[in-house]
Amino acid sequence: MNEYTRNFLIGLAATVVLAFLVIVYAIPSKTIPDSNVVEYNYFTFTEVGGLWETNIDLDNQLYSAIFRYNPKQVEDVYITGNFTGFKKDPIYITFDPDSDKKEFPYLALATTELSLHLIRALNFSVEAACTKNLTDACIDRPIVTCDSNESVIYLLAKAPTQITLDKNCATLSGEGLDLLKSVDRLLFQWYKIFAPLT
Repeated sequence: MNEYTRNFLIGLAATVVLAFLVIVYAIPSKTIPDSNVVEYNYFTFTEVGGLWETNIDLDNQLYSAIFRYNPKQVEDVYITGNFTGFKKDPIYITFDPDSDKKEFPYLALATTELSLHLIRALNFSVEAACTKNLTDACIDRPIVTCDSNESVIYLLAKAPTQITLDKNCATLSGEGLDLLKSVDRLLFQWYKIFAPLT
């Protein structure tokens, strides 16, 4: 190997090593950020995949509960009215089939998340209902409103974002994902994460 080739290879090796060191130290390392954690009324909420998870003790059994929002994000959801409690099973989760079609995905999501908590954690039976029989989706469903003598949760896909309690009916309202804020606010109330209403 002649002197020129040897110097070229040494220079090339030095350049490769130098380039490697520049790349390693110049590019910021990708660290896994700490989970977003919120403490609220002795409950620890951890953000996992855009949802919030906490453990709730229900009758001496630990239940892992998942929510769309953490309690701090729904503190401003207004609650009005008086709730006498659910009279009997099942709890009817009802909606207006005349709602704006763009709100249907949010109504479906709210119904699903609410039903999972009511059935798995709170041991209620749930039945889907409609406020009127206008669509194919309501043909085989019971027609239930807050005026019915039933236990009712009425999902109303309209502003304002709030919970209206009326005897044995809870109306959860909100537009788009804000409807889920009302759902989580009610669940936090039932799980006693929020202080009892006075």
